[in-house]
Parts: sequence; structure tokens; C-alpha cells
Amino acid sequence: MTEPVSEPAGSAPTRKAVLDLLKRNGSQTVAQLGAALALSGVAVRRHLEVLEHVGLVRQTTRTQGRGRPAYVYALTEMGHDLFPRNYHQLVAQLLEAATSELGPEAVERLFDHRQQELAELYAGRTRGRPLPELARALAAIQDENGYMADCATAGDGRFVVSEHNCAIARVAGSWPTACAHELALFRQLAGPGVEVERVAHIQAGDPVCAYVLRAAERNGRRDPDRPGHPLGVPRTPPDRPGHPSGVPRTPPDRPGHPSGVPRTPPARP
Repeated sequence: MTEPVSEPAGSAPTRKAVLDLLKRNGSQTVAQLGAALALSGVAVRRHLEVLEHVGLVRQTTRTQGRGRPAYVYALTEMGHDLFPRNYHQLVAQLLEAATSELGPEAVERLFDHRQQELAELYAGRTRGRPLPELARALAAIQDENGYMADCATAGDGRFVVSEHNCAIARVAGSWPTACAHELALFRQLAGPGVEVERVAHIQAGDPVCAYVLRAAERNGRRDPDRPGHPLGVPRTPPDRPGHPSGVPRTPPDRPGHPSGVPRTPPARP
């Protein structure tokens, strides 16, 4: 029989073995884990304390007849997430089925719906925030969603939100609209006072997805209702088409001089 031994609490392989046992067998007592790993109760508790501290394991109780309830340990939802889950394949299959049965417009509506749901969910964290706080909030939101996001200043009042992991890579690879809606979500959360530009894109071969945020300019931006000049400078008004610069032509009721200067009035008798 192997004698239980103590191990340093920082032993990652042993902690992984604890997690594997809890995943395979469900809730376990310290004694059950110690027997399976040939460890002392003290060593097992040290590993469990570390796993509890990082949110992977939780302690609960289990009734056992007339005696006192036993303390047992189980995986938290975060602990379960450490193990493979094939969500991306399920999502891809559902989107393929929607495209086949309902058409690509239906898939577009699904992404539209998702964007609006996320916009409503996160609006309280971004609405009305100063630009530095807004950039940090967007990075925090994406980081929580698995994008390994961070925020940095870029000078001239600009901020860069970088995503070092694409949490929806397999979906985005088949449906580029997913990336388009992510950019649209950023712009929706940022609001009309902030310009958001994607300057790097994982799906295009870049190592990260990166978004530059800057305060929107009131002058010098293209006005969608005035598309004549790239900077939004108005074109010659349609009711004054004479000179390219908009200078009026000679009035029709004063046609005398080419420049529009009136002729010499007739002499008085």
C-alpha cells in the first residue's frame, strides 16, 4: 500500500488531477481525493484551497444518514469551462441550417438581434463615459467574453482596444458578418461622439483585432447628407449654378455690362 505523502501546494499537475477527479466523479470528500491521489488530507486541502481561491472549486455539504453532513468539493461553472466544450461546432451547424432553410437574410437578422441584445446589456457600462473610461470599459467587456482584450493610449487623444484572441474565430471564418457586427457593436456602444476604426483584423491575417477610438470631429467629417466634397464642404447650390464657385451670374434684368455693372443712365433733357 502506498503511504500518503505531502506535496507542495503549488504543484500544478496535482491540482489538474484534482480537477479531473471532480469532473469524472462529481462531488468528492477530502478522504476520497486523498485515496485516489495517494496524498495526505493536509496536502489535498492545500490544493483545494488554491482551487477555491481562483474560483474553480467550491465547498458544499452532503448528507450521509444520521451522522453529520460531510464536506465535499465540486467544480464551479468556471471549473467546468476548463474542459472541452464543442459550442462552436453546434453554432456553426445551426447557422448552416438557418442559411439552408431560411436564407442568408435570416442569418443576418440573427446577428442583428445579437448585436442589439449585447448593446442593451452593456449600455449601462459605456453610455456617457469620457473617452478614456469608454475605451477601458470596452476592453473589459471583451476581456470578460474571452477576447484577451486590453486598452492603451495612442497619443493625440486616441485609444486602442486590442483583442489578442478571437472568441468566435470559427464562426467568423465562415460568416464574416460576425466581425462586421462586432465593429457595429463597438460603434453603437461608443455613441455618436466617438469615432471607432478597426485598424487590425485577425481574420485578415493580423495577430490581433485592434480598434482605434477618438473623439468625433464636428468639422472636417464627411456629412452623409452632403456628399459632394470628401470633407463635407457643400457643393454649389442648385439654384445658383452659374459660376463653379457659386458666384451669381449677371441678373437677367440688368444685362448691360458683362460684369453686371449698370449702363450709364440716359441724360436728362
